[in-house]
Amino acid sequence: MINFIKQNKIIVIIIITYFLIFATYSGLRHYTFQTQTWDMAVFEQSFWNTTQGKLMWNNFEGKNHFAIHFSPFLLLLVPLYAVWPSPYNLLIIQTSALAVAALPLYLLAKKILDKKWAIIITCLYFLYPSLHWVNLFDFHEVSFAIPLILTIFYFLEKKRFLWSSVFLILAASVSENMIMAVFFIGLYVLILKNRKYGSIVTILSFIYFILVSTIIMPALDGGIVRLDRYSQFGQTVPEIITNAILKPSLTLQTIFTSAKMFYLLKIFLPVAFLPLIAWQTLILLVPGLIQNLLTNYESQFINFYQYDSILIPFIFIGVIFGLKKILAKEKASRKIILPTITLLTLIGFLWNSPLSHFNFPLAKFTHERIEPFKQIVTMIPDDASVAAYTNLVPHLTHRDHIYMAGHEPFLVDYAIINSEDIFDFPNEESLNQYLKIYQETNQYEILSIDDKYFILKRNE
Repeated sequence: MINFIKQNKIIVIIIITYFLIFATYSGLRHYTFQTQTWDMAVFEQSFWNTTQGKLMWNNFEGKNHFAIHFSPFLLLLVPLYAVWPSPYNLLIIQTSALAVAALPLYLLAKKILDKKWAIIITCLYFLYPSLHWVNLFDFHEVSFAIPLILTIFYFLEKKRFLWSSVFLILAASVSENMIMAVFFIGLYVLILKNRKYGSIVTILSFIYFILVSTIIMPALDGGIVRLDRYSQFGQTVPEIITNAILKPSLTLQTIFTSAKMFYLLKIFLPVAFLPLIAWQTLILLVPGLIQNLLTNYESQFINFYQYDSILIPFIFIGVIFGLKKILAKEKASRKIILPTITLLTLIGFLWNSPLSHFNFPLAKFTHERIEPFKQIVTMIPDDASVAAYTNLVPHLTHRDHIYMAGHEPFLVDYAIINSEDIFDFPNEESLNQYLKIYQETNQYEILSIDDKYFILKRNE
């Protein structure tokens, strides 16, 4: 380890720098009440309840989180969380994983290309806007697929199939959609690397997906969720797949919209479109592109959330092999490639990264609601039942009964409303009806902070 650090000081410094920047930024987001119920509070309470003996249970989904997304990988993180049960710890763990992901990427690029290009590709990774948004949007299990998948490809390239198998299992355990990513890794290996090993990976991942989706998740009172986002193709997985294939006009109409073309530009511009040059690796992008392009749910194709996690490792596998293809060409092509990559990466970073001055106003950390929200959090007893505004909920999860306001199953001890933002309610009328229910009991006093934030407190 010491020798590796000495021989690769630049990479180690870059990794540490990224970690410090994004651990600080993600921590500030939480400190300034920018994290939300979905999904910071979902995971925070799931982990906290696990340490209390209630495996991955949270009140917001109303069941074991594994019924919604089958993610046994998260159990490996519980001991780390238990050391410091806090949202900040989850954010640090996530940032650490995304920072360390650069190591297998660097080693893979160094093996296939050379040390100079490996350093350049590592820099591209850390400047990639999609990575930044994944890192900053609360906490999600799918982000851990990035280091795992990059490690898989490093061991595949080294022909160390035992270790690649270990990381394939870990990647498949991240969530049910990552099982499909593993399936396509198997196809890639089958076609281009090792037919026998690829066949085994493909078959086993398919069987595992069937077991998870038809037996394990239903046994937990759940199943594959968010199929409504693909409702134009059908209501079930077989229907959606069948209609997407048999109705090409509908499929093309769904994919070729201006918003989705813009999304593809955001994905490929910062890496100079290099993954498109390496046709062999395009198969790896299929599950992520299907997931994000066949839906009409905007959050999946605006590049600001966790949904690009399934694409990012394969994008950079494509970068490596795309560069390999270009560098094998005539000298003229090799001369222009580095300036081209540098220019397009900087354009992509300035245009879309949350660290760009276009997206990084200091006002984000000086919002007028911060002090009132801090005051509200300190007012709530640890054993009280609470229903709160979405940005307050992640700060109040260490209790048995915490809900988003308007979604509590009973009248709680404290209900907290933000009168300027009715995010938790479909309209103002429903908010007024909600308040009326509490007021008519004559059991609550109303506390006001800054004439914007109202606390309904049960009388003692």
